[in-house]
Amino acid sequence: MIAAVIDNPLLSRAEQILYGRLVRAFPGHVVLSQVAVSRLLAGRTAGMGGQAAGNRFKDWVADFVVCRPDFTIVAVVELAGSATSRDAERTRERKDESLRAAGIKVVRLPGGDALADIPNESGLKALVAALPVNSSTAQLLRRAS
Repeated sequence: MIAAVIDNPLLSRAEQILYGRLVRAFPGHVVLSQVAVSRLLAGRTAGMGGQAAGNRFKDWVADFVVCRPDFTIVAVVELAGSATSRDAERTRERKDESLRAAGIKVVRLPGGDALADIPNESGLKALVAALPVNSSTAQLLRRAS
């Protein structure tokens, strides 16, 4: 039983690649993985529906959170999954909107497990730096190409 748990990595190969690039792109920063969105929004949900908003966030997880050394949030970085259902897309949109409404930058990268779609370190830095809180990464990626 324990061997089976050890053999299952916490991050997919694509997530491992992205994590390594985030660590290299943001030296001196803290990069967290698989963080509960409810934790990111704690104390920031005023005007978002109070307890009802907290319940909505309880199952949401941010793929990566880039933080300053004092653990203040720089950006949430999401790696798009392969799920293409309408419900999954609506959930992603609601999660992104909730984070942006709380003043958190959200970088959503396409590709799921397509390693070629993961930007290099300088690309990640540029995306985070250029992204206003209320903009979508898709718009930035379209402008950059």
